[in-house]
Amino acid sequence: MLAARLVLSPSPGRRLLCVTEGPGELGDGVLRVPPGATQSLGTYLNGFPAAYWARWTGAARVRLTVEGHGRGQVRLLRSDAAGVAAEVGRAPLGEPLEAEVPGTAGGWLWVDVVADDAGDGAVLTGGAWWVDAAPRRRGDVVVSITTMDKPDYCLATLRTLAACREMVEADVRVQVVDQGTDKVADREGFAEVAARLGDRLRIVDQPNLGGSGGFSRGMLETLDAGADAVLICDDDVEVEPECLLRAVRFHRASREPVVVGGHMLDLARPTVLNSFSEVIHRRTFNWGPPRMDEQWQDLAGGLRTTRLLQERAESDFNGWWMCLVPTETLRAVGLSMPFFLKWDDAEFCLRAGEAGYPTVSLPGACLWHMAWTEKDDTVEWQAYLHVRNRVVTALLHASGPRLLPLALAATDLKLLLAMRYYPVDLHLRALREVREGPGRLHAELADVVGQVRAVGGEHPETVRHRTGDRAYDAVADASRPSGPTAHRPDGPVRLALFALRGLLRAQRPVPAEARQEPTTVLTREQAVWWEVPAHDSVLVLDGDRGSGVWLRREPATFRRLAGAVVVEHLRLAWRWRHLARRWRAAAPELTAPDRWRATTAPRPGL
Repeated sequence: MLAARLVLSPSPGRRLLCVTEGPGELGDGVLRVPPGATQSLGTYLNGFPAAYWARWTGAARVRLTVEGHGRGQVRLLRSDAAGVAAEVGRAPLGEPLEAEVPGTAGGWLWVDVVADDAGDGAVLTGGAWWVDAAPRRRGDVVVSITTMDKPDYCLATLRTLAACREMVEADVRVQVVDQGTDKVADREGFAEVAARLGDRLRIVDQPNLGGSGGFSRGMLETLDAGADAVLICDDDVEVEPECLLRAVRFHRASREPVVVGGHMLDLARPTVLNSFSEVIHRRTFNWGPPRMDEQWQDLAGGLRTTRLLQERAESDFNGWWMCLVPTETLRAVGLSMPFFLKWDDAEFCLRAGEAGYPTVSLPGACLWHMAWTEKDDTVEWQAYLHVRNRVVTALLHASGPRLLPLALAATDLKLLLAMRYYPVDLHLRALREVREGPGRLHAELADVVGQVRAVGGEHPETVRHRTGDRAYDAVADASRPSGPTAHRPDGPVRLALFALRGLLRAQRPVPAEARQEPTTVLTREQAVWWEVPAHDSVLVLDGDRGSGVWLRREPATFRRLAGAVVVEHLRLAWRWRHLARRWRAAAPELTAPDRWRATTAPRPGL
């Protein structure tokens, strides 16, 4: 069966995901290699991650077919889990090549095009990877995009999907769950795209219920339509249809149903891989890559230089920027937890894995999304959701609290020392909601954002200052160092000394001038947790540096919140078993399709 087609028409900035640096000219779906030259396609998008297909589909052999003309040869190379590559086949341009897969531990297959010295060179016009596995599942797959006031992104995605004929041939439908007020259907150009998609497009309007509400509505509509799987996507992305189809083919070929996750590449830096094969670190119950050095890999150098992708990775979950879920899995485990945002993807995949539906984060199945580093939502209103949903997920799936309460308390201490009182206040409110039980999740799903934003009115640090504001003008033009001036404390002794000095400093009276206006300015990159505590009053500029927030030391607020942090985390640890039993008993009803059907039903007056 077909597993993947070669990508020879990359969008701007993505050339090095299709071919390595070399003499070949890539454009308009054609690769031209000059006489006597060699051009490698050993790249992220055009290599074949054979170990994943071997492990999950049982494929034992791979066949490469290529189309082209001219004089030259195609070399087939195979790497092992350590990244050591060797040639395993060679044939004239246009003839197929076959090889055994490198095993389930890791390894890729890829090709180099070698043009003869004589003649006009070699021209590659297409190619595909085939495996000896057969499709085990059929039926429609629904690409379900959840959007919230990002109609231009969403319309661009719809236009890309509408232009792909193979989407029709592969029985792929499209739906948009529009939760915004700036509707995609009202955008100029939508009618043309809708006409091209025809009855393969469905638009669903509902109030803003967050990512979990939008994704769950997409799951619910897919179940009701009798489709085979739903492929959920974010709205602020760019897609390559072939990369979506790879997830569909992998799903259909897998021996047992699996959740197929797509990798996330950086929209601003298209060759940078931001997230893949994520796990839950059980001691602190936080998400991340298996190793910290696996973050933000630049793939521009090709597969020979990208060692981390050679070994097949195991995943606990995949982010819902792109994730295919079989409807069999939805019927078995339910839909998303009503978290609004954050941890809904991780919790679902953990629940699915425990029920026998593992998550596979598949290389080459991917899209391009804005990097998380472009924003810091841990100090804004989403801080509430980060903590509440992380703790609830741990209660549902962890064997005990382990170091989670201590890790949360340590984060709160760093925020307090950095004069970030608003997120700590939200963390405390989140823990109190967890202790109250699950009754508010569905009932307040549409209102939770307004509630936590309102808390910001109690904290001056949430006010944005711009030109013309006294707080901004006082220091915005001051000279700034290129980075933090303080050294990051490392090791338990230095961390303890840093915390002790910070606690003592936090109780000192604030100088009068620091209460009236900021006395220094820091960029967002400089305002790290070990730098800010050295100041009494500081303006922290936003990413564009055209505005900023004023952080000031408030001893009374510090004492009040610090005391509450100690109490709440001790309560969490003490009552863990009771809370875990209560939340686990409620989980099936919280994720049930009928419960979500009631939550997403139109409300009077809306």
